[in-house]
Amino acid sequence: MLAEWLAPDAPSWFVEHHLRKAPCARPAAAREAIPLFSWQTLERVLRSPLPLDLLTVTAGELIQVPRPRSREDVTRLLQTGVSVVIRAAEAHDAGLKRLATRFEEVLPGEVHVQLYATPAGTNSYGWHYDFEDVFIAQTAGVKDYYFRANTVAREAVLGDALDFTPVRREKSPLFSSRLVAGDWLYLPPRWWHLVKCVEDSLSISVGVMSPEELRRARRLPAGWSGDRSNVAAVPVESGSRPPARGSSGH
Repeated sequence: MLAEWLAPDAPSWFVEHHLRKAPCARPAAAREAIPLFSWQTLERVLRSPLPLDLLTVTAGELIQVPRPRSREDVTRLLQTGVSVVIRAAEAHDAGLKRLATRFEEVLPGEVHVQLYATPAGTNSYGWHYDFEDVFIAQTAGVKDYYFRANTVAREAVLGDALDFTPVRREKSPLFSSRLVAGDWLYLPPRWWHLVKCVEDSLSISVGVMSPEELRRARRLPAGWSGDRSNVAAVPVESGSRPPARGSSGH
């Protein structure tokens, strides 16, 4: 899937110029992702018989509300300014599982897929950073992303208690990108970012936790296995696939 999103450039070009280095955005290059997360997908995932890792969020804070179990439930939450986030969604839908697998075939590390249903005029979280390489595909609606390099809070590792207030001291250049359905954006690990929703939106976030981050982790958050932490990261050559992972090896 990443190869299609990058065309006509090869994954090796992305690894050399962007992976863990600099953001990358492509308009209309992720149109194949649109049917992977529709309102029908959301309905199907909500009805999964497996335990669902679901968050309800508003203004950067988790809130306790009855768990939505249908598209109608989610619509009602959106109307009150509440976002719905589903983590590890690849466990609940075959199409999302294939998406995660396609990323694992190109990039070393552990891959998980998050789904976001976000109401217009809101942001799910404040300024923050992630430890993963994050690939965002917009599948419905419009979102504005603001992002900047992190030069003030780079010592934390996975499992630490995180403090995002140092962003107030950040002086790095500020970038922005508006995503509409079919667009995608890559953000490197530890880059500050803030998202503002312009229209009610659906988006997919593919997180790739590198072997290095997994090895350095003080503890693994819920849902991350760390089983692939012994895999060496290797640039992917054009038209090739990475070596097979060891048998012990989100």
